[in-house]
Amino acid sequence: MVPDQLSMRTNKASQEQKNSGRNEEPVLLSGSARASPLATAGYVLVVVGHLWVLRVHAVATGAEALLFASLASVEVALALEAAVYALGALGHSFGLPLLTLLGRVRLLGAAVAWPWLLPWASELSCRCGAVSAGTGSTLVHLTVVLAGLMGAFFALREVSFAVRGAAAAQLGDCLPGQAIFGGQFRLDKADLEETGRAVFVPARPRQGLYIGSGLAMLGHLAFGVVFMRTAALPPWLLLGALVALLGRWFGQLPPVGKNMREKGAPTDSTLLWRREGPRLACRLGELVWLWCCVQELQRCEASPTWLAVCE
Repeated sequence: MVPDQLSMRTNKASQEQKNSGRNEEPVLLSGSARASPLATAGYVLVVVGHLWVLRVHAVATGAEALLFASLASVEVALALEAAVYALGALGHSFGLPLLTLLGRVRLLGAAVAWPWLLPWASELSCRCGAVSAGTGSTLVHLTVVLAGLMGAFFALREVSFAVRGAAAAQLGDCLPGQAIFGGQFRLDKADLEETGRAVFVPARPRQGLYIGSGLAMLGHLAFGVVFMRTAALPPWLLLGALVALLGRWFGQLPPVGKNMREKGAPTDSTLLWRREGPRLACRLGELVWLWCCVQELQRCEASPTWLAVCE
């Protein structure tokens, strides 16, 4: 009878385990929080917003060549960035290797695209009459060279890694060591634990990725002041840059709710939104910025002083 009783208990335990497994929600990544559907919807909204701005830019404006491509590249890069955060909520069900690849493309694409907002603003100021044609032409050439050199620098880092392989800990090997498509990418542990998103970042921080973003912000603030002096209100370019600056400032604030967590308070929702809130605010601010850029472009094209070519 003892073997029979043991068999019955084993079968019962197995059945209970199966039943409990049916009732539990699947855990995508062990130790992670549950990604907020509201935050995911926010990232999807940012993606759709950038694609809509890109469509308006392509259809409702007459921008061509450099004037179109420079702004469109940033619109695509930021749409991809928001999509990576949205897809990060899917974890294993989407595929970690693909998320790793998207994480690399996200960083490199944004680093290369951001500097091209400077040639865009330079050419717009020239063709809109905010600056003289001679000054505008000089600014366009200088900013194109600057954006091109920055893109070439990032490309050189990738080529250097492909040729020389992983870098040793020496000053002369700094280029391959900074490659985005080289080296190890890992899950952002803090992001995973607090938001439930599988976001891949470099295991060793890469230098210079956000220089172009900062230069674009400074350039648009300066050009925005120039446009405000010569164009009718509202000052779209300056307004968009200020909104994006405010979003970035909010994104750099100390994590909200950190002290509450240290005191042991049950703040799961606060813990999640202390990271998602600032990040979403930054992305929404940048979306407004690019929308304002398109508005400024449309107003300039309708102006009688609009030039077909900056020369």
